[in-house]
Amino acid sequence: MGGYAARRLLLALPTLLGLSLLVFLLGSLAGDPSDELAARSDPEAGVTAEQVAAIRHDLGLDRPLPVRYGRWLGRAVRGDLGTSLFTNRGVGGQIADAFPTTLVLAVAALVLIVLLAVPMGVAGALFHRHWQDQAIRALALTGASAPGFFLAYVLVHVFAVRLRLLPVAGLSGARSVVLPAFTLAVGPAAMVSRLLRASLLEVVGEDYIRTARGKGLAAVPVLVNHAVRNAALPVLTVVGSVFGRMIEGAVVIEVVFSRPGIGQLTYNAVRSYDYPVVVGTVVFGGAMFMLVNLLVDLSYGLVDPRVRLGRAR
Repeated sequence: MGGYAARRLLLALPTLLGLSLLVFLLGSLAGDPSDELAARSDPEAGVTAEQVAAIRHDLGLDRPLPVRYGRWLGRAVRGDLGTSLFTNRGVGGQIADAFPTTLVLAVAALVLIVLLAVPMGVAGALFHRHWQDQAIRALALTGASAPGFFLAYVLVHVFAVRLRLLPVAGLSGARSVVLPAFTLAVGPAAMVSRLLRASLLEVVGEDYIRTARGKGLAAVPVLVNHAVRNAALPVLTVVGSVFGRMIEGAVVIEVVFSRPGIGQLTYNAVRSYDYPVVVGTVVFGGAMFMLVNLLVDLSYGLVDPRVRLGRAR
């Protein structure tokens, strides 16, 4: 398993390299922040071409793109992701400050996904082709179809504005996590519940399930104790992918609920053309996504002993 993990990590390096190059290129094509930086340096005075040229030279923007990317990459491999153009803070430090907020939100959403999806999936398989199954499928379809930003505003209007049960935004303890975590969890929970239902329906046709039922065991214990674990591999893959995406891309939710996480940091950087922060956060998100998926792959052997990762064929 150690060799498998090492190979996966080595394969992740070209992917991160390509991701950083693509984001660096897009950030360079998106716009030049020199004019805005010159205007901020002295708002009352007019911006001159000499000031803009001096700022471009100081930032290295007057150099060819391959040279600029090479300099950034050389610093990045040493752990230096650059400096924000507008706050003059290190990008790595800003990511370190914002990441715990995003991680708390992602973990809370993951817990909600499991709490919502597993009962729905098991109930859908248990009541296959009954009205309960149809109701659960309709509910899952509704949850998967609802846009995140729309669901966020509905939840804020109902639970924060009308009922005044939960805070609208910000960081004010565990209660402030409920609405954004639920908003982030609804769509993935619907998808995971449908996948779990389909996996369980496939597993219940196996011989060992029929044998257990033939011995007189009730349907619910057989489904929960035997079928769920063997149906967990595809579900585990999706859950890991969803968790990685939450860490990487909870931009809309963090902006709507004013949570100072990685998504909010990326959004502010995009708005201000702060491309060192944009590149740093996107590459960090890609690295976290790959790490989560690697951990999911390594957990296969724990869930199903028949899986042996990295075994020579």
